[in-house]
Amino acid sequence: MSFQDQAKADFINNVLNTDECAEDITYTPKGSTAKPIKAIVERKGLLNAGEVSGRILVEQVEIIIANDSEYGVEEINKGGDTVSLPERIGGDIVTFRVVHILNQCPVSWHLLLER
Repeated sequence: MSFQDQAKADFINNVLNTDECAEDITYTPKGSTAKPIKAIVERKGLLNAGEVSGRILVEQVEIIIANDSEYGVEEINKGGDTVSLPERIGGDIVTFRVVHILNQCPVSWHLLLER
Protein backbone atom coordinates (compact mmCIF):
# COMPACT_ATOMS: atom_id res chain seq x y z
CA MET A 1 0.00 0.00 0.00
CA SER A 2 1.38 3.38 -0.99
CA PHE A 3 1.57 6.38 1.34
CA GLN A 4 -1.24 8.03 -0.65
CA ASP A 5 -3.44 4.93 -0.30
CA GLN A 6 -2.78 4.86 3.46
CA ALA A 7 -3.51 8.59 3.77
CA LYS A 8 -6.85 8.14 1.98
CA ALA A 9 -7.79 5.15 4.17
CA ASP A 10 -6.89 7.10 7.33
CA PHE A 11 -8.91 10.12 6.14
CA ILE A 12 -11.98 8.02 5.35
CA ASN A 13 -11.83 5.86 8.48
CA ASN A 14 -10.71 8.44 11.05
CA VAL A 15 -11.34 12.02 9.95
CA LEU A 16 -14.68 11.25 8.30
CA ASN A 17 -15.88 9.36 11.37
CA THR A 18 -19.30 10.61 12.51
CA ASP A 19 -18.39 9.64 16.10
CA GLU A 20 -15.69 12.32 15.90
CA CYS A 21 -16.05 15.42 13.67
CA ALA A 22 -17.87 14.36 10.50
CA GLU A 23 -21.55 14.60 9.58
CA ASP A 24 -23.78 12.70 7.19
CA ILE A 25 -24.67 14.71 4.08
CA THR A 26 -26.21 13.95 0.70
CA TYR A 27 -24.17 14.78 -2.41
CA THR A 28 -25.97 14.94 -5.76
CA PRO A 29 -23.76 15.18 -8.86
CA LYS A 30 -25.36 17.12 -11.73
CA GLY A 31 -27.62 14.77 -13.71
CA SER A 32 -27.00 11.84 -11.38
CA THR A 33 -28.40 10.14 -8.29
CA ALA A 34 -28.08 11.51 -4.76
CA LYS A 35 -25.46 9.74 -2.66
CA PRO A 36 -25.13 9.74 1.15
CA ILE A 37 -21.52 10.46 2.22
CA LYS A 38 -19.68 11.88 5.23
CA ALA A 39 -18.14 15.34 5.43
CA ILE A 40 -16.45 17.81 7.72
CA VAL A 41 -18.83 20.80 7.66
CA GLU A 42 -18.04 24.43 8.50
CA ARG A 43 -21.14 26.59 8.54
CA LYS A 44 -20.42 30.25 7.83
CA GLY A 45 -23.82 31.96 7.95
CA LEU A 46 -24.69 34.99 5.85
CA LEU A 47 -21.80 36.64 4.03
CA ASN A 48 -21.49 39.37 1.43
CA ALA A 49 -21.23 37.63 -1.95
CA GLY A 50 -19.20 40.50 -3.40
CA GLU A 51 -19.26 42.74 -6.48
CA VAL A 52 -20.05 40.05 -9.02
CA SER A 53 -23.34 39.04 -7.44
CA GLY A 54 -24.57 42.55 -6.70
CA ARG A 55 -23.50 42.59 -3.05
CA ILE A 56 -26.26 40.26 -1.93
CA LEU A 57 -25.98 38.24 1.26
CA VAL A 58 -25.61 34.50 0.76
CA GLU A 59 -25.40 31.61 3.15
CA GLN A 60 -22.11 29.76 2.72
CA VAL A 61 -20.83 26.43 3.97
CA GLU A 62 -17.48 24.75 3.44
CA ILE A 63 -17.20 20.96 3.35
CA ILE A 64 -14.32 18.54 3.13
CA ILE A 65 -15.18 15.19 1.55
CA ALA A 66 -13.28 12.16 0.29
CA ASN A 67 -11.89 12.20 -3.25
CA ASP A 68 -13.11 8.64 -3.71
CA SER A 69 -15.76 6.96 -5.83
CA GLU A 70 -17.15 4.84 -2.97
CA TYR A 71 -16.89 7.11 0.09
CA GLY A 72 -17.05 10.52 -1.60
CA VAL A 73 -16.92 11.79 -5.18
CA GLU A 74 -14.21 11.78 -7.83
CA GLU A 75 -15.59 14.54 -10.07
CA ILE A 76 -16.95 17.96 -9.11
CA ASN A 77 -19.27 20.06 -11.28
CA LYS A 78 -19.22 23.63 -9.95
CA GLY A 79 -22.67 25.18 -10.23
CA GLY A 80 -24.29 21.85 -11.08
CA ASP A 81 -23.65 19.58 -8.10
CA THR A 82 -25.75 20.05 -4.96
CA VAL A 83 -25.32 19.09 -1.33
CA SER A 84 -28.10 18.59 1.22
CA LEU A 85 -27.25 18.95 4.89
CA PRO A 86 -28.73 20.35 8.09
CA GLU A 87 -28.74 24.16 8.18
CA ARG A 88 -27.44 23.77 11.74
CA ILE A 89 -26.66 20.61 13.67
CA GLY A 90 -30.02 18.98 14.40
CA GLY A 91 -31.82 21.45 12.12
CA ASP A 92 -33.79 21.14 8.92
CA ILE A 93 -32.10 19.77 5.79
CA VAL A 94 -31.41 22.44 3.17
CA THR A 95 -29.81 22.22 -0.26
CA PHE A 96 -26.69 24.12 -1.28
CA ARG A 97 -24.90 24.19 -4.62
CA VAL A 98 -21.18 23.71 -5.11
CA VAL A 99 -19.76 27.06 -6.24
CA HIS A 100 -16.00 26.68 -5.83
CA ILE A 101 -13.27 24.11 -5.31
CA LEU A 102 -11.12 25.57 -2.54
CA ASN A 103 -8.62 22.72 -2.58
CA GLN A 104 -8.16 19.29 -4.11
CA CYS A 105 -5.71 16.51 -3.47
CA PRO A 106 -5.75 12.78 -4.16
CA VAL A 107 -7.31 12.26 -0.70
CA SER A 108 -9.99 14.95 -0.41
CA TRP A 109 -11.96 17.87 -1.83
CA HIS A 110 -12.49 21.15 0.04
CA LEU A 111 -15.60 22.79 -1.43
CA LEU A 112 -17.47 26.07 -0.98
CA LEU A 113 -21.26 25.79 -1.05
CA GLU A 114 -23.87 28.55 -1.33
CA ARG A 115 -27.59 28.57 -0.81
